[in-house]
Amino acid sequence: MQTSLLEVAADITGLVSVILTVFLRKSLYPVGILSTLLFFFLYWNAKLYASAGLQVYYTLIQFYGWWFWLRGDHGHEPPVDDWPWRKIVVPAIVAGLFTAGVSVALYRFTDARAPVLDTAIFAASVLAQFLLDRKQLKNWLIWGLVDVLSIAVYSGQKLWLTTGLYAILLANTAIGWLAWRRARARQAA
Repeated sequence: MQTSLLEVAADITGLVSVILTVFLRKSLYPVGILSTLLFFFLYWNAKLYASAGLQVYYTLIQFYGWWFWLRGDHGHEPPVDDWPWRKIVVPAIVAGLFTAGVSVALYRFTDARAPVLDTAIFAASVLAQFLLDRKQLKNWLIWGLVDVLSIAVYSGQKLWLTTGLYAILLANTAIGWLAWRRARARQAA
């Protein structure tokens, strides 16, 4: 697939949104909403229906995240937190079950490409975005998994610019993790 202006615009706004996330800027949300709208059309055209559907979720959930970052902690901006893994296990199991069910449906009833990995990207991204919106440090680890899966799927569809974006995002997960850990330490001090 040839790189399009749509892919360039989606990737640039996506990268800007993630950079704003690293630095805990609330402006990540309006930029992220624009990016997800652009990515919807990019993925739909590439017949990556789970990834396209994920953009609908992202667009809607970012309004919640924007509100939570502004006033979610009893009217105040919440601090960076770090839930224990036991609190994340159940949503992770639900994501696995969702992946199994939806990927079978996509395989049987559509012309979807890479239905299992595409759906795994969807499910893991929902979990990562929820953790990000709740300002949970472990969101960066889940995003790392999403980035690895995305590199595999999007390179397989020859979405080279988007594949490059996800390679940058994978490296960025370490930067985000460290920045949020420092922010959490400053909050505790």
